[in-house]
Amino acid sequence: MNIKSFFTECQTPLQRQYEALRALYLEELNESEVAQRFGISLRYLRKTKTETAKLLKAGQIPFFIVNKPGPKGSRLGDEVKDSIISLRKKNKSIEDIKSHLDAKGHKTSQKTIHRILAAEGFARLPKRTRMERKEQEYIHDKPPIAQQLVIENEEFITTMATPGLILLPLIHKLGIEKAINACNFPGTSAISNISYLLSLLALKLAGGKRWSHDEKWCFDRGLGLFAGLNVLPKNASLSSYSYRVTREMNRTLLSQLAKIFSDSDLEQGDFNLDFKSIPHWGDDSVLSKHWCGARSKAMKSILSLFVQDPDSGFISYTDAEIQKGEVNNCVVEFVDFWKESRGISPKMLIFDARFTTYENLSKLNQDGIKFITLRRRGKNLVERAEKIPEEQWRYIKVEGEKRKYKRLRIFEEEIALRGYQGKLRQVIITENGREDPAFLILNDFDLPLERVVRKYARRWLVEKEISEHVNFFHLNSPSSSIVIKVDFDLTLTVLAHNIYRVLAKKLPGFENSEVPTLARKFLETIARVKISDDTATVFLKKKNHMPLLFAVDFMQEETFIPWIGLKIRFRIDTTS
Repeated sequence: MNIKSFFTECQTPLQRQYEALRALYLEELNESEVAQRFGISLRYLRKTKTETAKLLKAGQIPFFIVNKPGPKGSRLGDEVKDSIISLRKKNKSIEDIKSHLDAKGHKTSQKTIHRILAAEGFARLPKRTRMERKEQEYIHDKPPIAQQLVIENEEFITTMATPGLILLPLIHKLGIEKAINACNFPGTSAISNISYLLSLLALKLAGGKRWSHDEKWCFDRGLGLFAGLNVLPKNASLSSYSYRVTREMNRTLLSQLAKIFSDSDLEQGDFNLDFKSIPHWGDDSVLSKHWCGARSKAMKSILSLFVQDPDSGFISYTDAEIQKGEVNNCVVEFVDFWKESRGISPKMLIFDARFTTYENLSKLNQDGIKFITLRRRGKNLVERAEKIPEEQWRYIKVEGEKRKYKRLRIFEEEIALRGYQGKLRQVIITENGREDPAFLILNDFDLPLERVVRKYARRWLVEKEISEHVNFFHLNSPSSSIVIKVDFDLTLTVLAHNIYRVLAKKLPGFENSEVPTLARKFLETIARVKISDDTATVFLKKKNHMPLLFAVDFMQEETFIPWIGLKIRFRIDTTS
């Protein structure tokens, strides 16, 4: 194509639109003539005319590309560029280089680092294993020794600590530091027990990453600020600390948390109970084998108990020190714990089959505690249920927004079981989506059948919470086969989970959202922290849901955090 043809023949739709409008306005042709000349419809021409007028009215120039003036290329200083090149010469990845720059307060992105390295002619690093990464020379800037925070005017950027910093006022208002002080957790001359517990809690709130495989958080000033330290203690320090914690300390903390995380408006005294086998992957594991439902086989694992309040969503009790011969008595131990903590007995316990013995069910009945559980289903029970005459069955409708099977076939009777003193109410359920009938047994003879089915169906909520703990808090990867250490980790998981649940109740429309959703939509963002005199101002990067978060009461106030010695307040950052 020659240059003359370029101006006389329309090559693209945009060029055709431009020439058509030019003929319409400058040559003063009518719309029919213009449409015929350029081979377009009248409707298309009028639409182009209207849209072009709108763009011009809004101050935009259609059809042509407008180059925006401004600096070209990277605006990083020579010192930062030299650091990037020096670190790559030591075979550091882009992620490692960014961590190093973040620790020094230099704001840059992985994309910018990649562009600088490409301009200098560096090729991509070959894929390396984790062991190969560890064998390499560490970044020459070693993280400082953790110590109590010395307040001075400064400014820094943090990404990992943002969830903890946002939740700081809430943690203080709940009285978590008072609960920790009441448990006699150990401390050292350099770091208090509050700071040690909050150091571990900070990593819990940040998500389920295996922090023992990543040492870059030792540089993050925001994580240290959360715990009242300059930076968090390193892996070895936190690991050795967890071995000093006893089950009695964990139990005392759970007792304190049971008083903090209570909602009298919602509590009905019902509790869902379930076991969770936490697999241990060590070759020399000395743990016993327990059944792991997710893998449909018995594995060397740590058996733990979860107790959840289905009305509030709080996890009320956990125990990871369950021996194989003590499984049947866990329900009795929880009842004793709840009596000590709250001064009252649970009203109703709901659990799966094979959770405890009929003798223990009899003890619960004698204590006036109601229960609903599944009966151990056998071949004879199923055959007997099939022989029940059709006229003795009845149908009930169980409402539920997500319930697929709402019309259930029910048979109800009184039974006696060996080892149980007294009568039990048995409810046989069919047409519930399962091939075999379900046999519910309970000691409440006044509860309507619809509520019986609904209460037991809500037992899946505790399984949902356990699944959440596996995904977000990395529950399925214990770092040790020592159950004392795992029990401490589980106790902190409960604390972090319940804090998230309190936050959820303050966010309209997100009251029932899962922890990963809350973290992703509200808490995971970049924060710029500016400490000036007696105040730490946290500037949060803009996000879609940020206005809803800033409508929460503690986000609008200045809160004094005693273990830090600063007031904390939040603002939306004006820069990206």
